[in-house]
Amino acid sequence: MVALALVGCGMKEPLPAFSANDARFGRLGGSGEPPSHTTMCGSWQTSIVARDEWAITHVSFPESNVQDACFTPVTHAGRTVTVGAPPRGCGFPSPGTRARLEALADELDRLDDGAPSNLFPCSLTRDQRATARRQNSRALRAIARSAATYPYSAVVVPGHGVPEQNETALASFLPGHTCKELAEGDLGRLGVLPFRTARAADALRGGVAPFVIVSGGAVHSRVIEAFAMMQLLECREQIAPERILVEPCAEHTHTNLRNSGRWMHAMGARAGYVLTDDWLQSTYLQDATGFEYLMGTPDQRSLRDWGYVMGSWRQASIGIDAGFWFTPYRFWAEPKDGLGGMTCVDVP
Repeated sequence: MVALALVGCGMKEPLPAFSANDARFGRLGGSGEPPSHTTMCGSWQTSIVARDEWAITHVSFPESNVQDACFTPVTHAGRTVTVGAPPRGCGFPSPGTRARLEALADELDRLDDGAPSNLFPCSLTRDQRATARRQNSRALRAIARSAATYPYSAVVVPGHGVPEQNETALASFLPGHTCKELAEGDLGRLGVLPFRTARAADALRGGVAPFVIVSGGAVHSRVIEAFAMMQLLECREQIAPERILVEPCAEHTHTNLRNSGRWMHAMGARAGYVLTDDWLQSTYLQDATGFEYLMGTPDQRSLRDWGYVMGSWRQASIGIDAGFWFTPYRFWAEPKDGLGGMTCVDVP
């Protein structure tokens, strides 16, 4: 009953009328030398939260410093999405990042399909791992060789699994396969995935980011949510496969964010645009949700499962409440060659 009472309590914290030297504004509060990466990620509560109480959550205010945050509002009006120009130096990919994308594609080409890696940290069959690896290498090279730049590095779409997905034509789909014809009733059995992927396609067409990261494993059925969303994007929404990156290992919302953040970090990206539906997950990702009283927020689950806060996010959408600026760098306003360039999402 308590859980039901808390559903729908999401709230975006108002932007303060002041600024401070703490995690709310992308900096680490307190005094003394900043912690090393090992110290930060291995003892977040004692090395970080003990000196900056605001660092215990993701909550921050990037619109107070759009330059350091690479924060750009995104407007949704029905299926039309528009986005402004990014702050100076924030367009993705930059010339230096293009080389990093190519290097990451080379790394993927060398991966052993028989073993987990930091970017595919879960149990997959050889075929599943191989097709995901080839798909992502293809997408990274396509973006690296395109002249276009975008305000965000990726539209990040978390999956959602239900047992009924087992009954759909997408149960055996792998990246690179031809489109499978959906049977009558399949869209309903896929739950919110068609809605989320349609919204992501609109964001791509609106120029928000060069590609979409679809994130989700086989949690509640044998359907890998990332693969199912790729099929919907490619075959139903007519999005080119070169604009889709698959993340097939996440099991919950906090692992959707961490695993997508790993890809962003590996790409040299600063900010992504997390996009979901208008229901429970958009509430769950707000600054205040009510779920904190159940020890169930993404921050609390991240601290419980891994021992650190995985980054910062903040609603950046206008017209809907379900689009979020996201960075895996909790202290995003610090110098990028120091604490501002450190993240814990890369920890195995």
